[in-house]
Amino acid sequence: MKFVFFGYDFAINTVHRLIEDGHELIGIHTFPCDNIFNFNTKLAQLASSLNIPITEQKPNAADIGNWLAKGAELFLAAGYLYKIPAIDETKAFAINIHPSRLPKGRGIMPLPHIIMHAHYAAGMTAHKITNQYDGGDILAQIPLTLSADETVETLSSRIAMAMPDMASSLIRNLPERWKLAQPQNEKEVTIFPAPSDAMRTIDFTLPVATIKTLHRAFGTFGILFTLNNELWVAYTLNGWEEEHNRAPGSLQHLTAREIIIAASNGYICVTQADKLSN
Repeated sequence: MKFVFFGYDFAINTVHRLIEDGHELIGIHTFPCDNIFNFNTKLAQLASSLNIPITEQKPNAADIGNWLAKGAELFLAAGYLYKIPAIDETKAFAINIHPSRLPKGRGIMPLPHIIMHAHYAAGMTAHKITNQYDGGDILAQIPLTLSADETVETLSSRIAMAMPDMASSLIRNLPERWKLAQPQNEKEVTIFPAPSDAMRTIDFTLPVATIKTLHRAFGTFGILFTLNNELWVAYTLNGWEEEHNRAPGSLQHLTAREIIIAASNGYICVTQADKLSN
């Protein structure tokens, strides 16, 4: 089956798996990546090795038409930033693999929400691409249970590792699975907005456990905090509970490696951070 992939390096192993299964990759749509937190360098290398086109431009209806003219039978998206135009399912299959248990957890970046307050949405779903974001009929789904110390890195890795088998199995019997797809229950829909700076900013009046959960939800993407009227981003932190009468958010200890800040019921120890403003 000839296919076009939409995404970034997060799903590169799934692309390789489909090629190993005998499917033919004929083109790649990606998006500008900072190659610090998200990457598309491996996709670029793959495109070069196969001598196929790769683009970071938003796709339009003409692009879809061109791919169909070149024999595309499947459009597969995973972690893709842009909306893909509707594709006539009488001409080709169009599938998105979404990192939540749809219809719970619709949205462009649901994992921080899932870790912080929506464990019920943990999972991954393959669904038909339609005009509605994350709203197409469900083709396959895997629920996941979060561990007590789950992080955005471990959860995203679990999804990436499960994706090749899910995609391979689904596409192996795709015409039959397509007919059996189940509509999403709109009564169960939850939609998570794209995380904002406010969402990833530490409130030191909150308990230590809550702040540590915020850190697990964003990991090396970083969470923001203000110290002495200066804005910082923390990449690594820990903390402990301890009774005290010190003002939440106040600096308590500073070394070359640690910044200790008071929280409501203990202390936060920041071990990797950058100052963003003076």
